[in-house]
Amino acid sequence: MDFVIDFLYVGDGDGIIIWGRNPNEEDFVFFLDGGNQGFGTKIINHYKEWIKPYLYKTKTIAFINSHPHADHINGLIEIVKELGEEMTWGIYNDPVKFISEELRENIKQSALRKEDADIDHLYKSFQKVQELNELCEQYNIQKFEALSDAFNYEEIKIVSPSREFYTSKVQLFTNIDFLKKVDYSKSFTEVNEILESLKPCDIVDEKNDASPENLSSTVIELIDSNNERYLLTSDSGVESFDDMEKNGFNTENLNFVQLPHHGSRRNISTNWIGKFAPKMFLISAEGNEKHPRKAVLNCIKKNLPNCKIYSTHKNKGTISYTTNKSVFPDRNWGNAEPI
Repeated sequence: MDFVIDFLYVGDGDGIIIWGRNPNEEDFVFFLDGGNQGFGTKIINHYKEWIKPYLYKTKTIAFINSHPHADHINGLIEIVKELGEEMTWGIYNDPVKFISEELRENIKQSALRKEDADIDHLYKSFQKVQELNELCEQYNIQKFEALSDAFNYEEIKIVSPSREFYTSKVQLFTNIDFLKKVDYSKSFTEVNEILESLKPCDIVDEKNDASPENLSSTVIELIDSNNERYLLTSDSGVESFDDMEKNGFNTENLNFVQLPHHGSRRNISTNWIGKFAPKMFLISAEGNEKHPRKAVLNCIKKNLPNCKIYSTHKNKGTISYTTNKSVFPDRNWGNAEPI
């Protein structure tokens, strides 16, 4: 199978369309997340203009939600509402299935009492996943868990989270006492431009503390007809990659890797930059002090001087990669400029 992978600019969020095509004149279109509320329309319009007119009669349309944070699921819900009748599969995890009804009710009541912002955020995620559940019922979309043992279709594979890893993270991010102790809103420190340039890898390695919810994000591996590999990481992090490696994942022949969490320093390490060592890194980001983080970019350039870095915030446009241009129509787009 060969692929077109379109990264659309949706600010600090992910809005990716994976268009796969096999030699049997069969197309597969996966909407991977959809950014914040309001961006779904942009992604739908892109699909209708640049992908749908070129599809073969035999096709499968599906959606994947990496995790139910607003900057990933809200726009996706808009997409499913608009295109649900065309969709065959929905691939996502429902954390409620991994906890007791009593705990779910406790989280709901705590959120309604406004006891803690992180608990309120979690309950809103539960509600958004329930919307997806209802849309799948409405449009008769077959649901699959986004776990490494639950969905693998030929050259489109989920390599993280494993069921064990996901279950462990759900137990943590649904722990009310844990949520009351943490405050992710205060985790960002001011950027020191000099240190970001002189000691970027020290800053990158200072704190790899992605939240348990982000660590539960889906990581997708694509393998093209030449056995070159592509990794879409969403908001996963170092623990996710360590777990992938423990379960047999190797980093050979990685053509590109999506930098996790919009290029945040919290989700990558110097060690994993070197292990991935792709030909290029791609980023979905707003283009601010946090995303993509200058220290991350400088650390990559220091360790992988031949690796190009592309981000959707540059010109606020679409970054597209085609694995085999002879298989897909020429959309007459120009070349992207690296950072």
